[in-house]
Amino acid sequence: MKMKTMQNPESKLCHGNFPDPKEVRKTVLGLLYRGQASHLGTNMSAVEILISIYGSVDIQRIQLKENNRSRVLVSKGHCAATTYATLAHYGLLSFEELNGYHKNGSLLAGHVSHAVEGVEHSTGALGHGLSVAVGCAVGLRSRGINDAPVFALVGDGEIQEGSIWEALMLAKHLNLHNLITMVDNNKISSITKTDAVIDMKPLEDRFAGFGFKVYSIDGHNLNALKDAIDNLLSSSKIGVIICNTIKGKGVPFAEEEPIWHYKSLNKELYEEALAHINKDKKL
Repeated sequence: MKMKTMQNPESKLCHGNFPDPKEVRKTVLGLLYRGQASHLGTNMSAVEILISIYGSVDIQRIQLKENNRSRVLVSKGHCAATTYATLAHYGLLSFEELNGYHKNGSLLAGHVSHAVEGVEHSTGALGHGLSVAVGCAVGLRSRGINDAPVFALVGDGEIQEGSIWEALMLAKHLNLHNLITMVDNNKISSITKTDAVIDMKPLEDRFAGFGFKVYSIDGHNLNALKDAIDNLLSSSKIGVIICNTIKGKGVPFAEEEPIWHYKSLNKELYEEALAHINKDKKL
């Protein structure tokens, strides 16, 4: 399936037509610092996931709000900064609009909001986005639209909620193979390790037990993400992609540190984080 993608002319590209994750991370850092917002950890773990999702849909249809557009549901709504940054790098928002992030009177709040162009559904109250995605997949299929996949990005803490598994049961029962569920498995749930709250390991077996085709991959590897998505797009079986990530990826003092779900960047830490991202050749 060939999708039309667009990029903001201000965005630097890599990996074919994907925006450069390093540039997206720098945009996210700027949003969080200028807006004095929190959620650095969960934003940084989701960068490559969201880049790969929006790189797999027809951006022009989303921009034109066509009925046959793909739907992207960011159920882990705390990663609003990365969602908006990714939309900007794909040309769905302007970088100028991003300047209002997390400021009084701005539509760009700290949780994903459908008041923002390109966003399908408000989230942040966790556990609901996947159910909405199931409804979208049912609706598109009922209209005979077969070239508009639906993506749901959920967090590994979020999937401890029962509503997630109710949605998965219905999705499997209806064999909604136009729905791709992606799990940001960063292993930290808010203030502590996810498995200290409810140990879900082995996560692959839980999804497989519900009848899903499961891919467990490096969630920071764009090529691996693209391959898994392409495989599911061409499959007649419903599937889930477990994206194994690092919370706070790219910011050493925040990596795997639960407190960075809550803390905001001061000028010194912002400049330290930005300098590291600029010089880290592995990002």
